Amino acid sequence: MVHSMTAFARVERAGAQGTLSWELRSVNHRYLEPHLRLPESFRDLEGAIREALRQGLSRGKVECTLRFVEETAGKPLQVDRERAGQLIAAA
Repeated sequence: MVHSMTAFARVERAGAQGTLSWELRSVNHRYLEPHLRLPESFRDLEGAIREALRQGLSRGKVECTLRFVEETAGKPLQVDRERAGQLIAAA
């Protein structure tokens, strides 16, 4: 039985630290050819992601994109001057 390797999936999850968006696209290809786009802070996951793809797939061109938007994005940074003064005095 032939199975199609053409697919698209997208999932988004919001948490306390921000929102993760994971997008997968695949097309027919003779060999397994994964392409990963990860934020710099998630680069250490690349090996585990590639291994998971190898275990679940034998062929196909697979594009994996992970996006992370921090919850604090767009909010101005506020400095607690009193606490900063205490830290400086203690040093």
